[in-house]
Amino acid sequence: MEQDGSQPEIVVGELVRPHEGPRAMVFQKDLDRAAVGEERYQLALALRELAQRLGISLTRYAARVTWDRSSLSRFFSGIAVPPADFVEQLIADGDRALGAELTPAVCELVRGLHRTALTVANPRGAQLQRLRDELADAERQNGLLQQEQRLLRDMVITANQQIEDRDARIRAVEASAAADRITHRAELTERSDDFESLRAERDQLRALLEKLTCELADTESRAAEAERRCTELENRLEAAEEAADDEPEEQLLRADAPVAGIAAVPYDGDDADLRRVIGDLLARGRNGEYIVSAVTQAVEQVIDPARTGRVRLDQLSAVELASLTAIVTIHLQHALRFSDGPASGLVVAGQQVRVRFALAPVWTVAPGESNDIFLLVEVNEKGGWWRIGVVRATPENTAGRSDIHWLDHRIDLPADLLGAMTAEERRAIGSAGSPGRQLDQLFRTVQLRPIDRRVVTAVVRTEFVLRRVIEAGDRLAPEGIVVLDYRGARNGLASALRLPVPSRREFLAARLVRLRPDHGAVPSVVLAGEQWCVARPEDPVEPLPQGIDFH
Repeated sequence: MEQDGSQPEIVVGELVRPHEGPRAMVFQKDLDRAAVGEERYQLALALRELAQRLGISLTRYAARVTWDRSSLSRFFSGIAVPPADFVEQLIADGDRALGAELTPAVCELVRGLHRTALTVANPRGAQLQRLRDELADAERQNGLLQQEQRLLRDMVITANQQIEDRDARIRAVEASAAADRITHRAELTERSDDFESLRAERDQLRALLEKLTCELADTESRAAEAERRCTELENRLEAAEEAADDEPEEQLLRADAPVAGIAAVPYDGDDADLRRVIGDLLARGRNGEYIVSAVTQAVEQVIDPARTGRVRLDQLSAVELASLTAIVTIHLQHALRFSDGPASGLVVAGQQVRVRFALAPVWTVAPGESNDIFLLVEVNEKGGWWRIGVVRATPENTAGRSDIHWLDHRIDLPADLLGAMTAEERRAIGSAGSPGRQLDQLFRTVQLRPIDRRVVTAVVRTEFVLRRVIEAGDRLAPEGIVVLDYRGARNGLASALRLPVPSRREFLAARLVRLRPDHGAVPSVVLAGEQWCVARPEDPVEPLPQGIDFH
């Protein structure tokens, strides 16, 4: 297992040996690492491996335990973090099924993954669980001390009995020696030796008794302290559980999947404050243009491709993901020139607006935020889109599907070029040498498709990518490869060749050759007085004409 921070990463098949029973458990939902977060993903992966030890279906296991099939599916997919007793029961059920116990190290690993996931998903529940863990540990220590105390008391009693026996025997020897001193002078020497031996044994027993008495007193003191600790933890846990029961639970805002092609429409509801908020957001954001730019910049800041080489949100840690809401809020505040609002929020049209960022269509509403207005951002990297909307957390909106007014229903994300490559292509880029040579290999590998600036930044590890792209174009010109940015596209080359026109955040690579009769009626462009077209795979390499600025 590879170390990744404080918790090791679980790899399928590593946690426990594969089950060789009659059947494997089939789970209802796939694991979505980006949607559930790294901590819950690791826990769900571990729970799935433990469940395979059972050798039965999910439905049959649901019939054995108190959890229904739907709840089990949520636990095993990482959507929900199970309680600690479910984890313990799953471990115990697997032990019984196989007739072999998991090693203590594996058990502690699973418990650690559970506590970490619980801390991220439900801090209040994690605090209660920590108290339960402390109480259980204190109770175990108390039990051991009680056992040690009983053993020492038995040893003290035995030592007292042995001392009394030696004293009785010593008195018997003394009495016998006084009575028979005259008639049995020959045996006096032998009896004297027995007498000294008995005295030595008695003295040793007395020394042992003194030591055992001290140890017993110390153990009794520690046992009393352990009992006091258990009582204190028990009282704290009861108070915390009562407080948790009294506190209202968090609520959720939920959304349906977006429908492609739907344009944003004006708000037609009767919430005047919400209408003013939406109007102010659209007016300040040029109908969403500045909002899209602000959110994009916030995501870029957290992913930080120039420093980390990352290009996707699912590569972030839970701490980095948790910071996205605050960073998105800051970028929106500066881009739209809003004043400071509540924690993780803005003041829009005189109203406090809370900002929420999520990787799934679910956003939490704290008890004190009921009926507040929320600006919701959802990024779905698997689907290749993101969206942003506004809603008020009314009881109706937190009871089921929320009536969210979308400022943008669906904004396409840049294509995941690195993810779409084969492992061999990624290795070729990574092993090309310097960042510049890796960029050359990227443009050799990905052609005729826009390449997002984030990917280029991750390869060259610098924010100043335009100069690196121009240098790469100069190096690739002898291979007939032209690298275009939005300025080159503005000169008409991409349009003339009917290639995708790069945006300000994109680059495009294409290999060109001189137009020949066998190319047929294909788009072409005049370079240095000759017609050039996009090369076919079988076309030989031709260097581009010198002295032409494609940027």
